[in-house]
Amino acid sequence: MTKYFFHGLDCTSLFDLSVKPISFKDNSKDHIPNYGSIIYTIWNKSDEWIYVGIGGLGQSPNTPLHKRNPVSRIQQHKSGRRSGDQFCIYVHDYFVVPQLDLQQYDFVRGGLDRLTKHYIREELFYRFVVIQNNESIQLVRKIENELKTGFKEFGKPLLNGI
Repeated sequence: MTKYFFHGLDCTSLFDLSVKPISFKDNSKDHIPNYGSIIYTIWNKSDEWIYVGIGGLGQSPNTPLHKRNPVSRIQQHKSGRRSGDQFCIYVHDYFVVPQLDLQQYDFVRGGLDRLTKHYIREELFYRFVVIQNNESIQLVRKIENELKTGFKEFGKPLLNGI
């Protein structure tokens, strides 16, 4: 198996398609440590790379390592709420809206967020790498920016590639 390193960090698990990814249906606390920073990739059922993101940044660059919550970003995504979550907006716009049947859809407050949540939990999966050192915030930002431009045979992430 090919190993993938960025800035000295083994990021193989972000792209190892031989390992089953984590479903957004699963409890993220069962998979992700409770402190540090993460970089993660999101995939669909066809093993297409659709998004790269980071979590566990804290409130500022000076947030102590043990106060950085890497789980919260994944939990935010799995909620499907579009307010304040660019990933959920992308999923809504790119996947949910094209499937809407306006003849059948009845407007209900929060209805589109529920459809987005359902899509994320049923169709999408993630892989991650955790970094638990004082440089984790800067490192995940660098790696995320590099991955957005594309990576090897995986190309660019569909939703947030640049």
